[in-house]
Amino acid sequence: DDIEKNQIIVPEEKSWKNLFAYMGPGFLVSIAYIDPGNFQSDLQAGAQYKYGLLWIILLASCAALLIQSLAANLGVVTGNHLAEHCRKEYPRITNFILWILAEVSVVACDIPEVIGTAFALNMLFNIPLWCGVLITGLSTLMLLLLQQYGVSMLFFFFFF
Repeated sequence: DDIEKNQIIVPEEKSWKNLFAYMGPGFLVSIAYIDPGNFQSDLQAGAQYKYGLLWIILLASCAALLIQSLAANLGVVTGNHLAEHCRKEYPRITNFILWILAEVSVVACDIPEVIGTAFALNMLFNIPLWCGVLITGLSTLMLLLLQQYGVSMLFFFFFF
């Protein structure tokens, strides 16, 4: 009765529908790890520093796997995500500082992606950079619009 519209219900029995319910989020996350901005950064760093940064990549990958598995376990066991737990456990000022840090992190991670996409559109189609930034922003708004039609529509779009 208290199921949300965007919540995915995974049946207990083994079936193809059950498999696809797990494959959707996994496919979406795999796209985030294989985007061209990350590839370009890895190739440039490898060309410049050779094998000197290889241990950092290994350490960062292990840390990301640990943090993601802990966050997934927290969500599966409690039904709440990390931000909800922080809101319950920490005082108001600490939550405000955590929110500001999260917003700064999101902006810092998204600026290179937007600029990288604008450069790619410029190199591929000779589109001016400012138009590339606008196209990237509009595509982001389109994905947000698709999200209101449900998670399955968003997964289908990425799969397509």
